[in-house]
Amino acid sequence: MLKGIITLLLFQFLGESVTKLFSFIIPGPVIGMLLLLLFLLIRKKSFSSLDNIVMVHLKYLPMLFIPAAMGIITQFDVLSKEFIAISFSLIIGTILALAFSAKLMDYLTIKEEQNNEL
Repeated sequence: MLKGIITLLLFQFLGESVTKLFSFIIPGPVIGMLLLLLFLLIRKKSFSSLDNIVMVHLKYLPMLFIPAAMGIITQFDVLSKEFIAISFSLIIGTILALAFSAKLMDYLTIKEEQNNEL
């Protein structure tokens, strides 16, 4: 389990370092998560300590939304002024995410069926 925590912290550190080094707008943890994804894709499998710590973190994931909800409450005046733009962005973003997810699922299902035929 310690190896999994160290792995997560290492990739978060790498993401933060890349963000600071290249002055990216994207947050460091997001870049770290993409680097971890790339690492796991290259490795083609995970390891048990990483899987265990990820499952522990997933149990407590809803608690991470509390600060975001509080931020929404404190920014009510900005939200009320920009309501139409925010609503439009949310609707378009949701439609794009659903379309992309459906297309990806279709592609993965076809690829899985082709692998099963072989």
